Amino acid sequence: MTTPSLTEGALAVGNRIGRYFGVVSMLPALFLVLWSAALIASGAWHGRPRLDSLGAAFGQPTVAKVAWILLLSLATGLFLHPLQFAMTQVLEGYWGPSRIGRILTGMRIDRYREKQRELEHRRVTIADQLRELVDARLELAWGREEFESWDDATYEQNRRRLLASERGDDLTAWLIADETLGQAAERYPDPTRLMPTRLGNALRREEDRAGRQYGIDAVITAPHFALLADDKHIAYLRDSRQQLDTSVRLSVVSAIATVETVACLVTDGWWLFLGLATYALTYLAYRASVAAADEYTTALRTLIDLNRFKFYEGLHLRKPPNSREERRNNAKLMALLRGEAEDIRYDHPAAGPPPPPAAPANPPGNL
Repeated sequence: MTTPSLTEGALAVGNRIGRYFGVVSMLPALFLVLWSAALIASGAWHGRPRLDSLGAAFGQPTVAKVAWILLLSLATGLFLHPLQFAMTQVLEGYWGPSRIGRILTGMRIDRYREKQRELEHRRVTIADQLRELVDARLELAWGREEFESWDDATYEQNRRRLLASERGDDLTAWLIADETLGQAAERYPDPTRLMPTRLGNALRREEDRAGRQYGIDAVITAPHFALLADDKHIAYLRDSRQQLDTSVRLSVVSAIATVETVACLVTDGWWLFLGLATYALTYLAYRASVAAADEYTTALRTLIDLNRFKFYEGLHLRKPPNSREERRNNAKLMALLRGEAEDIRYDHPAAGPPPPPAAPANPPGNL
């Protein structure tokens, strides 16, 4: 649980405060301020909410009221902005080394390990049953001797032909179930790398996969790529990261609003159900953060694909002639970037030809 998150360094060097702050900080802060102001204006802190008090407070907006709301939203946004990384870490499942944190982490990871095994078992069961059905129909159509003589390529060709024909129409549900369970199982990282939350598992999965085919560690090299990549690639990555940060911030402020609502309305009967609205927003924003994490990590994976040769050039390394040599070189390079002592040959660009001599100011014959 001590491995640094992919979100820790990927865009730390590239974020700008302007548009990023306006979207990620101000909008969630404005929601929190307006919700808190509505609770206060309705008298929920002192007793049952009164809609007439709420209407009197917000029915006639004035310049002063709008200015105060914007000022409080700005102050709240400025306070929450430095906590963005910490909020993301909490939602990922980095809950600290305390006894309570370890217990909660262990319980949630055990739950996800059990769920992962269950999904894998169901996927294998569905795949086996589908294969039995397909084999039975192929054997019936071609005969046992012909069926058993096929090699893998012939079997796969006839299998595709069967599933695409009318005889395979009733197997569509099995195909969809097999594909759906396969996709669900792939959403988890290796069982030894599981995190206690959905968001943590979504990011951890790509921490382990992004750049792996090249021998590149995405966690270590993300800041390097953020400095070297093309501007349009960085803009795409920044936009994806902004969606993730906005979803995380909305989830957190909605959770704060839920606590406020429950604290104000716990003794007010049916009014307490207002807490379900903010809780639903918390849940939706959290699920949106998981979807945004998928898009963000896809953008990072694409960034590595398109800019890894610039990465090698920036470190004065020779471009590998093939993927095998690339993985061999990157094994040493990743160790070097982790601070280990490794011997790597650098490839400095050759000096260009000397510049031509400058023409004399008064060439001979030109008087």
